[in-house]
Amino acid sequence: MSSTQPPADAREALLRLHLEAASEYAVLSDEEELEAAADVAEARVAENELAQLGARVFADLDEVGRLRESLRAGDDARAALIGSSRRLVVALARRHDAPADRTAALLAAGDEALSRAVDRYDPTGGLPFSAFARWWVERAMREVEREPTSSTTAPTGPVPADPVLLTALGHLHRDDCRVVELRLGLNGGPALSSADTAQIIGMAEDQEREREEVALAKLRHPSTPGVLTHLRRL
Repeated sequence: MSSTQPPADAREALLRLHLEAASEYAVLSDEEELEAAADVAEARVAENELAQLGARVFADLDEVGRLRESLRAGDDARAALIGSSRRLVVALARRHDAPADRTAALLAAGDEALSRAVDRYDPTGGLPFSAFARWWVERAMREVEREPTSSTTAPTGPVPADPVLLTALGHLHRDDCRVVELRLGLNGGPALSSADTAQIIGMAEDQEREREEVALAKLRHPSTPGVLTHLRRL
């Protein structure tokens, strides 16, 4: 006697479709992610060098060919990083109890966040791309959750932080990042005091201050790109 499975609801169908698309790409190891990211970084350099060669009357054809090959390798590596990480987008979207239309928005936001993460990722620090991208995807999905629905009004909140700060936060340990987000009001709410932050996270205030100092020390390290003016508020 055969039995039939009930059809998946619209939300589950969206998640499965997204997962099927992600399955076209192999899962990359940490080392493979770093190698792919290095190819992406080299392609950016090659693009700039090609632009400079284009202004010359006589260009070295062999050099042009080498640079174009680097661009192709970078495009392939970028696609591999994004494609491999789309499984992460599905996994994180499943954590949100949302209807089909909001789930579609979560998946779209997650995919867009992956593209931004690839462009801002620095492989020289040794952090796997999947760990860096996770922060970007989670933040994008939180923003979707805060968007108004037909029955709610638009929330008011602080102006989003600049990309330099967001990129630096993505390289922090998750708990360190959470402290800075709450203290600066980057989670959609107001900037909180150390005491309130400690209460939300569930730790003693002196422990929160210690974790905050560690996070700020990492962000203020000379290797961190840009000038993080937001940190002056802490």
